[in-house]
Amino acid sequence: MKVTFELPPPVVQRLRSNIPSGERSKFVADLISKKLQKQGNALEFAAQKANTLRKVNRDMKDWEALNEYED
Repeated sequence: MKVTFELPPPVVQRLRSNIPSGERSKFVADLISKKLQKQGNALEFAAQKANTLRKVNRDMKDWEALNEYED
């Protein structure tokens, strides 16, 4: 799939001078994939950590109890 976006000129210059033209799309796609994976892992870790907090668990149980009465 073709996507268009803008990059700062210094970044484009470095990309062009360091990555051969036939490899640039794959290079950029790999970087984006790695960044998204890292971000996803960070969000997952934060959610897991939050779920271990006693106050959060207590609040969640309170919310779940309230939702039972709404049905």
